[in-house]
Amino acid sequence: MSEVRVTLPDGLVLEMEEGCTIRDVAVAIGPGLAKAAVAGQLDGVTLGLTSVVTDGASVRILTDRDPESLDVLRHSAAHVLATAVRGVNPEAGIGFGPAIEDGFYYDFEVRQPFTPEDLDLFEKQMNQVIEENHDFVCKIVTKEEARNLFSDDALKLERLEEFSDGDVITVFQNGPFLDLCKGPHLCSTGQLKHFKLLSAAGAYWRGDENRQMLQRIYGTAFFTKSRLEEHLDNLAEAKKRE
Repeated sequence: MSEVRVTLPDGLVLEMEEGCTIRDVAVAIGPGLAKAAVAGQLDGVTLGLTSVVTDGASVRILTDRDPESLDVLRHSAAHVLATAVRGVNPEAGIGFGPAIEDGFYYDFEVRQPFTPEDLDLFEKQMNQVIEENHDFVCKIVTKEEARNLFSDDALKLERLEEFSDGDVITVFQNGPFLDLCKGPHLCSTGQLKHFKLLSAAGAYWRGDENRQMLQRIYGTAFFTKSRLEEHLDNLAEAKKRE
């Protein structure tokens, strides 16, 4: 089988089998790093561990100590949230769900504003999704295939019109939930352990006040319980000073 050469941050060059993934590189470096790996960087671009490595690439393995990993965790948390909301309300339209500073959000098109009780319900549903430990699976699709996949979601269909017919379009699936997304993500939903939904507010679709009002749910996630609790305590103290 053909081989590819990858360069590590310390300059060491590894020879790997063609078709190897970032996770395979982590395993080749050592079992400890492989166990701690959250994501990786390929020529400076953050990608999931299942991404295929190209010949001559520079590879860096990311663990929970790297700030880039927190964005991966929170982006995945947003997808777990969307999975939960769709589990409760299958007709909810799905907007955007990025990682942001200190957390994440997801926009939904629903008939009624979300209540604090809704957030409690969604958290319980998220824990169920986490327990089921669905893999995050990336698929490359054509524009026409994507239209068929999202035929019941007007928000996604509108987003798809911005792509040309020859563009590479990726979707990510975890369990029953499928989203138009570039990633990267954790390997599975079970890696999300410490999160909290914080609030819900109205947000215009695509930030345009002439468009429909969506419901945006804000949340946060950390790799450790102590960091989550510290962040929530800081938010509570800041609210007291308002």
